[in-house]
Amino acid sequence: MNRKPNITSIQLLMMSVGSALMFPYTFMPIINTPPANQDVWIVLIFAVFYIGLISMPSLILMNKFRGYNVIELTEIILGKIFSKVALLCFAFVFLFCFSACMAIAAIFSNIALMPETPTWAFLIFACVPISYAAYKGAGTIGRLACFIVPYIMFTIVVFFLMGIGQMDLKELQPVLVDSTLLKLNLGAFFTGARYSEILIFLIFSFFLEQKVSINKTYARALCLFAIFFALMLLPTILVLGIDFASNQFNPYFIYTRQVHGFDFIEKVHAFNTLAWFPGLILKLTIYNFMGSFVLSGVFKTKSYKGFVIPISVLGFCVCLMPVMKKTSTILFLASDQVFPWLILPFTFILPLIIVTAYFIRRKKIDVILEQKKAEANLPDTVSNPAAGNSGI
Repeated sequence: MNRKPNITSIQLLMMSVGSALMFPYTFMPIINTPPANQDVWIVLIFAVFYIGLISMPSLILMNKFRGYNVIELTEIILGKIFSKVALLCFAFVFLFCFSACMAIAAIFSNIALMPETPTWAFLIFACVPISYAAYKGAGTIGRLACFIVPYIMFTIVVFFLMGIGQMDLKELQPVLVDSTLLKLNLGAFFTGARYSEILIFLIFSFFLEQKVSINKTYARALCLFAIFFALMLLPTILVLGIDFASNQFNPYFIYTRQVHGFDFIEKVHAFNTLAWFPGLILKLTIYNFMGSFVLSGVFKTKSYKGFVIPISVLGFCVCLMPVMKKTSTILFLASDQVFPWLILPFTFILPLIIVTAYFIRRKKIDVILEQKKAEANLPDTVSNPAAGNSGI
């Protein structure tokens, strides 16, 4: 039996917040989401409540099956056959997010950062640390998050403060004049449906210290994400204007190029890049690990490590496909017509089905849980054949 690693609530919080912030840090679909006007900050507030609602089924599963990983809990609830179907669905969304995020990053790099650098070179430079960190496991990823994400937050605060002098509050006017309640809620729903970080909690809560409250950790992570998202969104709108920002691939990056440091600091936006790339590596590492972990459960392997490099190679190959090199393709995949509808079935509908199955079979499942607890005689330690050596 392999000892599972313990990660702290701070590490899990940082992993979730860092992963979630990479979307607005790379591009801001919320600006083009209904009502697509100056009331976008209200959409962000509403979106927090939608994210909470969407996350409910997963939170129920995590709390009820505390100490069991997603492989074990799906098998207990759904049985061996249907649990494999559910795990394959989770694996699909992890592989999709990994490939899509890598493709978006490659396009942004070609547009704004390194236009002369071949895509394959950027991908190799990214895949090596991603594969290494994912191979080392949950403990290593948690520690990396505590180094990378605070720096990302620091840059967000610094760029906000440095841009105060250029902000024009008139860009937020008129308030609630050009928007309807229906459009505000629709935009909030699309924004909330993009939030896939509840799946990070679903996978990594197994490694979380038993004394830590999952609900409190998730609530803090969600609030922290909303605060720092607002610190990015508001200055972008107030400095660039909603019309100009909505036509940019990465409006926040454009904003950071407008702010100025002291007279002896030039090209302050370089700090944005120094935060973006490590944050990107962290996000892709998390999804690589989650995909590898779930696939190890599907195929009943002793360790997830054999899937790490194949997933990196898959993402590398997808990004080199001619169709994926087109900005139009990436913008279409990232649009409200596609991305939220691809994520929502796995963050809400699938967990809801599993929760419903649990309540239908509740008496039988509770008996199974009691038997497993009695057999183990160690409620805080559950055998995890899929995890292998996870880096601690």
